[in-house]
Amino acid sequence: MVLGLTLLIGPAMIAGAVALSRKESRVRRIQLPARLVEKTHVISGYMLTVEFPGPDNEPRRTVLFSAIRRGIGATPEFQGWVWVNRDDPSDVIVRPRARSFWPVFLTIAGSVVLVAGFITTAVILGLGALDDLPTQS
Repeated sequence: MVLGLTLLIGPAMIAGAVALSRKESRVRRIQLPARLVEKTHVISGYMLTVEFPGPDNEPRRTVLFSAIRRGIGATPEFQGWVWVNRDDPSDVIVRPRARSFWPVFLTIAGSVVLVAGFITTAVILGLGALDDLPTQS
């Protein structure tokens, strides 16, 4: 039963991660200069109000969440640019791959579920095999 649940949940999470990643990679985005209007600290990042040129060259404002990232290779919260969906100008992000959290999270979680399920199954089968061993009297 544990192995069955593992083989159902783990690959489903990984498949969901692949689907989310493919969906986001198909979005056509353009990089536009932006001006930071307001920055408010929240628990895990910042709420940024930014202003950028719209399709009609009139300034547009939007509020975005930007997670705090630290460490090697981490990009700052805001660098003076936004990436706007060409087909939906209300879809704005502050990093080119800002929507990669859920695909990465689901891939890691699905892999952990698979490994934990296989280890649990191996332990259960190993304990069952120990019970079948003949005992010396």
